[in-house]
Amino acid sequence: MTLLRQKIDALPLEPGVYFMKDARGEILYIGKALSLRKRVRSYFSSRGGPEFAKIRILMSKVEEIDCIETATEVDALLLEASLVRKYQPRYNKELKDDKSYPLLKITHEAFPRIHLTRSKIDKQATYYGPYTDVKLLREAIALINHLFPLRKCQKLPKAACLYYHIGQCLAPCIKPDIRSEYDRVLGEVKTFLRGGKKSFVDYLTERMKEAASELRFEDAQFFKGQIDALGRLRRSRFKLKRPEASIVLSATLELKQRLGMERLPEKIICFDVSNIHGKEAAASKVSFYRELADKLEYRRYKIRSVSGINDYAMIQEALGRMLIGIKEGRETFIPDLVMIDGGKGHLHAAREVLIQEGFETTELIALAKKFETVFHYKTQKSREGTAFPSPAGVALDIPKDSPALRLLQRVRDEAHRFAITYHRSLKKSALENSVLDAIEGIGKKRKRLLLKQFDSTDELKRAGREQLAGLPGMNRSAARRVWNYFHAAIADSEKG
Repeated sequence: MTLLRQKIDALPLEPGVYFMKDARGEILYIGKALSLRKRVRSYFSSRGGPEFAKIRILMSKVEEIDCIETATEVDALLLEASLVRKYQPRYNKELKDDKSYPLLKITHEAFPRIHLTRSKIDKQATYYGPYTDVKLLREAIALINHLFPLRKCQKLPKAACLYYHIGQCLAPCIKPDIRSEYDRVLGEVKTFLRGGKKSFVDYLTERMKEAASELRFEDAQFFKGQIDALGRLRRSRFKLKRPEASIVLSATLELKQRLGMERLPEKIICFDVSNIHGKEAAASKVSFYRELADKLEYRRYKIRSVSGINDYAMIQEALGRMLIGIKEGRETFIPDLVMIDGGKGHLHAAREVLIQEGFETTELIALAKKFETVFHYKTQKSREGTAFPSPAGVALDIPKDSPALRLLQRVRDEAHRFAITYHRSLKKSALENSVLDAIEGIGKKRKRLLLKQFDSTDELKRAGREQLAGLPGMNRSAARRVWNYFHAAIADSEKG
């Protein structure tokens, strides 16, 4: 064991993958680490309790430890999964079979997408993994999507989105003839995922040299471009770790300071609800990334479980559905900051759902329209260092001309606009199956006019004949038909 500890002390402090072997050289376990030396050392610390029994059994058989260094922890995660799939170490299964680990999924579509999932429901899709760290897997998927111009949209839009214009998508939505090029790029992703390379840059460099040696200069240039893009991305991430040096995200930096957050709230989402007298209720979620609207992450929710006017319950349903989507891998990221369009009551309702779904550490605020007051669950610390929120939402004193407040107002206003737009589409859909269809002489144009003028059927029923006749596009005959339909008993008595 002394010789083994000496080898462990000589391990690098860099990210990578480690192999634990027995006396015969058989690989017992493969793991990944941010710091190889620190991670492997942790196995030799005293661990009591039955939950560590399997680890103690494993360590009693380990006689040799090897490692492969990688450039980043994300590279280590992908390499770990590839090597586990190749060697099938006994203890990787025994130590992890009680958990549901995330997978990387390539969908079975004409133009496939890449995203995270925890199940293999779609038998025609291609899956890689499982992976041991969901946060790092999300980073890996984001990196793949950044380097390889594949489709990101859930549904193909009618026009090219922002990703096409910044060179991160081949735009199959407007270029269906791009299939061969799309398949080639997708093939590169698949080759990398099953190839067991140390890092993205190693793989890209190898492919660039291979293409150049075969005189495929366009392909070589493509791989060189991806290497350059990877370098730019890593440099930009390094700068983000020192946000005080940035003048671009001044509102975000101020918001971080006012909320007392440990990290920049780069990813902000906001929920709003819209309904008329409790009917056709809808909620919206908008997403901003680094102070810009990220429309690929916008979501609309038709409220299913709430009847009547109950904004709190509607917010809880919409927020709960998003959080469940994150846990099931259908949502691509966890926001840095969740905002609710409303006041203290809305804040409390949202807080209950965050706790219920296990996201109690997520930063939460509400922005009240009347006085533009920001309410926040101020995080406090106990003597033991445990973080916990204050029992009531705290009103923050943010100046009206503050860049941070203007950013929050912009996000809130966009959520309200998006919710209203969806609500109108639901109202229009209801119009197609309106009770007005049963009234003789009332066609699509008049039906559209009436539903535009009146927010509900009840309101339409209360309208008088003269009021109906005075509307543009209506006449006395049409007004009489509508009024008689809703007041059949009175109309019959008048005839008598």
